[in-house]
Amino acid sequence: MSYDVHITRAGHWTESGSNPISLEEAKAYFASLGEFEYSSGISHKSPFGTLSIGGDFFNWIDEGESVPFSYTQGRISVSRADDYVIDKMKEVAAGLGAKVQGDEGEVY
Repeated sequence: MSYDVHITRAGHWTESGSNPISLEEAKAYFASLGEFEYSSGISHKSPFGTLSIGGDFFNWIDEGESVPFSYTQGRISVSRADDYVIDKMKEVAAGLGAKVQGDEGEVY
């Protein structure tokens, strides 16, 4: 199980549906940024095969690497985000009038 970090407008990320970031709003915002690409799913190759996941993803392309920002239930989440990714999440959150919050409720 991984640790997720969320962009949310709610008091706690688990309540993101009460004050959601709409998918349409997220699509418009990310489209204005040249370093993100939208996709309706992602695939991850491993030695055991390929895992495909459907959904709404805004993939941050940085130095040839792709970091998926996943949209679900009024929030945007990243799994296993390091400090560098969290800094980018803070920029995105500011643009959306939101905050960055970890699984345990800590605000970055």
